[in-house]
Amino acid sequence: MTPNNERDSQMETGRPADHVVNKAQRGDYEQVARILGEAFGQDPVFNWFCQASPALYASMFRSELMNLYRHHDHVFINQTQTGASMWLPPGISTHQPARLSALVLLTRILVKGGLKSLKRGDYLQTAMAKAHLKEPHFYLHAIGAVQGSQGKGIGSAMLKHGVRLADEARKPAYLESSNIRNNPLYERFGFEITEEIQLPDDGPSIWSMKRPVM
Repeated sequence: MTPNNERDSQMETGRPADHVVNKAQRGDYEQVARILGEAFGQDPVFNWFCQASPALYASMFRSELMNLYRHHDHVFINQTQTGASMWLPPGISTHQPARLSALVLLTRILVKGGLKSLKRGDYLQTAMAKAHLKEPHFYLHAIGAVQGSQGKGIGSAMLKHGVRLADEARKPAYLESSNIRNNPLYERFGFEITEEIQLPDDGPSIWSMKRPVM
């Protein structure tokens, strides 16, 4: 990406370059994982599960991206590579196929957080699967911006791009919010809370949110 390309995008769309959202290419995947790992550095649920390890978070997103999300062509990054999102289109399971990289990641989680993290991860996965929307939908797995770029409308631009796909396909959208501070943003885009999941061990909540067909 060159500065000239950024200026061309600004002139063409009339928007700041960091609000211009593109489909991520293979060469962008490492940056997507880094952006999301950094964005979730202070996330209550991630910190409850993985004991506040942002470097490990990036590895988690990298594993999910390479094992599942890249195959379904709904990973996005903004023009300045400061914001990213990972979606799944309707009809695709969130279950990751078994891969060596997933086993390596599991080992790292065990080393970092011990059996407690594995137990919490299993509870989290089970609870989310139980609450997950059953009808065909677009699923927003993760969205975020790097530190220093948050609060600049990047999340809104990324979210707007994703829900437009759902609108064009006449399908609902679904996400799990792991930070209550983000709920008002999702609600502004039409998402509604369908369930609150209270995590054990004095853990935080997760909010299941559905956006009906608009």
